[in-house]
Amino acid sequence: MLRKRKRPSSRLASNLNPQKINSLATTAERNVDPRICGLLDAVRRGWYQLRTGELFVGFKVTRDDIVLDVGCGEGNAILFCAKQGAHVVFSDVDATKIKALIQKAKKSPARKVEGFVSDTMPLPLPDEYATKILSTEMLEHTSKPEIILAELVRVGRPGAQYLITVPDFRSEMLQKAVANPVYFSEPNHIQIFDKENFVRLVENSGLNVKRYDTWGFYWTVFMSLFWMVHQQDNFDSPVLDSIKPPYHPVLQSWSNTWAGLMELNGSEKLLEAFDKYLPKTQVIIARKE
Repeated sequence: MLRKRKRPSSRLASNLNPQKINSLATTAERNVDPRICGLLDAVRRGWYQLRTGELFVGFKVTRDDIVLDVGCGEGNAILFCAKQGAHVVFSDVDATKIKALIQKAKKSPARKVEGFVSDTMPLPLPDEYATKILSTEMLEHTSKPEIILAELVRVGRPGAQYLITVPDFRSEMLQKAVANPVYFSEPNHIQIFDKENFVRLVENSGLNVKRYDTWGFYWTVFMSLFWMVHQQDNFDSPVLDSIKPPYHPVLQSWSNTWAGLMELNGSEKLLEAFDKYLPKTQVIIARKE
């Protein structure tokens, strides 16, 4: 069974409007919540573009779309799509998360809401069902990524667009040196993908890769520091549930530093270089021809 671990920015993206994001971005003079800092960084890199309706740059969602999110977790991505008025469909192995997400999505402008419990092998959906398909930070949790992708291809319509993300191998290897072993054991990160293997996996499923990108240097450093300051912790609950206030001074200092750096004039080229050479996440946008 696949269990989707909570991403640090979960529950935040769907609740912030552009004005709120802009006001949060001018907080270098005081402590910035690390989760908010991560969300601001995500928006900077092209995620959650409320004005254009793009979940990620080049992946626009409209009211005409049927959006499927497998391993949806807390649902920050699908709630963004729901705000665009799309028909949203989502699955996870955690029934509690599905129930909560159905309630949230039904309060949105989504034209239809479907949520169900599934490990994606198989999905209880007909062939050629969805026009947009999301698999974000999920394939690293399964020993059968090829089977998962084959199922996602089956339920996509001809011309369907796919947004697929996995952790970057450089970030994973850096964390592996200091992380609690539970993080790289089932049901957590049991697959580590480099670019070649990730692209090959998607192409072998029959999809046409249109774009490859990386981002998330902020989270690579944050998580590496997180393991250092939480070496003695027991992780009986999902690991990233531990990312909550009060934050260790080292983590708070890193968040403040990154938030301040994002505000500096001319810093964008440096930030992009960081995201290129030590990213947290790899992103592929693909198409079913």
